[in-house]
Amino acid sequence: MANQSTNVMAHLLAQMQGVESLRRQNAAAAQLLATQLQSLAAAEEQAKALAVQRRAQEVAVASAQLATTLARAQPTPHTAAPAPASTSSSAVPSPTPRKTVPEAKREPPPRPAEPVPAHDEVPRCHLHIKVQKTCRLCMAFFEYQDAKNKKLQERKDAAIERLREVTSSKYKNDTGTSTTFSQTDKAPLPNFSHFPNVMLERILKNDHYNMTISNSSVADLKNILFACETCDTESRAHNSLDLEPSAFICSVYRMLSLHLTEGELQSLMNSRSCWIRCAGYMYVRLGIHQDRYWDLLSDALMDDDEFVPFPGREAESMSVGQYVEQLLAKDKYCNLNLPRIPVAQRKSINKRLVLYGQFRRRYDANLEVMERFKDAGVKVEVCNHDGEWAPAETTGVQHTPGRLNTVQVKLASGREQHVSIGMIIVPGKSAGMQDLTKSRGRSAQELLDRYQEQQRDSAVASGKDYCKTSGQHTVRVGGVAFVAGVKRKELEQEAESDDEASRAKKQLTSGPSAEHRAKMAEIESKYCARVDTTKGKSENSDNLDGPERLRLG
Repeated sequence: MANQSTNVMAHLLAQMQGVESLRRQNAAAAQLLATQLQSLAAAEEQAKALAVQRRAQEVAVASAQLATTLARAQPTPHTAAPAPASTSSSAVPSPTPRKTVPEAKREPPPRPAEPVPAHDEVPRCHLHIKVQKTCRLCMAFFEYQDAKNKKLQERKDAAIERLREVTSSKYKNDTGTSTTFSQTDKAPLPNFSHFPNVMLERILKNDHYNMTISNSSVADLKNILFACETCDTESRAHNSLDLEPSAFICSVYRMLSLHLTEGELQSLMNSRSCWIRCAGYMYVRLGIHQDRYWDLLSDALMDDDEFVPFPGREAESMSVGQYVEQLLAKDKYCNLNLPRIPVAQRKSINKRLVLYGQFRRRYDANLEVMERFKDAGVKVEVCNHDGEWAPAETTGVQHTPGRLNTVQVKLASGREQHVSIGMIIVPGKSAGMQDLTKSRGRSAQELLDRYQEQQRDSAVASGKDYCKTSGQHTVRVGGVAFVAGVKRKELEQEAESDDEASRAKKQLTSGPSAEHRAKMAEIESKYCARVDTTKGKSENSDNLDGPERLRLG
């Protein structure tokens, strides 16, 4: 029992010691909390004092500004002249009375005039949906809309003119000659707003564009274009008959959205890949202003790199120069409407484009005789873009990267420039018209007349083809092409010819082989040969050695 009581007492003492330690810990924590609360209260008081002080400073500054404003607004009162000093011997002079000046009446500031609208908005007629000429309300609304549209058009034309002036002043120097933008400048894209809406909606709904191309940088777009196999605006998806916007046109639209700098644009047009270069040319045609078309695309007209731009439509190969010529000569690219070129500028471009067929033939001919231009001082003649020839001499410098080969010449004025080998000749006395390396060939006027004659002939109907397209239109529904406008007889004739061709082909494939037919023909000629009876009679009458015949019955 004594041991048990001792253990209980020891246990109680240990519990009491634990309780005492907990009480001490709680007391220390309460003291720490009180200290933190005191510091927090002091910080709050300090913040309040700072806020009050800042507010007082703001009020003082505002009052000072208000006083300054009032002092400027009040007129300066005229003070009376001081009275002369008294001659009395009194030490303290009598104070002079001050004259009270009546305060000037402050006039209230004039109220600002309310803005007067230039033209009140005319509501639409509530009686008619279509404009009726006999209705006064309809005619008032029509005149209002007409005036409004004219003002909007004038404002738009003025903005375009300002943009043209800024653009021309930016890339023209003091002498009036064209210069290039700096590498970091972003050339304006006024034609980007005219991007076809139908194609834009299809691009924005395309999964490949939204998942890959829409977040791509210029370097990524180059990799995508390098893997392209067509310059068409549409391509057929894998395992599907539907036509979707091609990666080529999606990449061009993405570059237009990024607004490339001049350096990035030049890197596209100077790339080794023909697909990347064509994307750069398409960027210029869809976005850049028409005034810069010739400066940016004229050099590419002599590009002789061969490729097939539209394998799905026409499997014909062409050079990159011919591709660029089509961009400049036509207003439609596949099924995409290109920005319109003004009539005066279109005539100037067409007058220059007619020369490039002859330039390309001379380019191919000069490639075989490049050793003529190795030496310096060779007398040559060079042609400009307008078909005008000028004498010059070579400097012995050639630039032959494999395409767009040029030769450096020195003109009569002393200026040196690189000229394409398609625009240079070494004149000779015995040169004929066929030798374009020594002859100028056809003149610019002859080529222009020939081009205009071809245009007139193509505009005139011949036979029953009253339309340039002969009334045929191809419509694609679900990826399947339907041809509309073809006569039923023509379709039946084509179907019959196709059936006959397929029947003959089937007979050839399913019938006996050629060897078997040859053996049968040999046997037939040997045992089934026909004998000419008239010839036999004459021979028997002359010669008695003919075969005898025996009739039975």
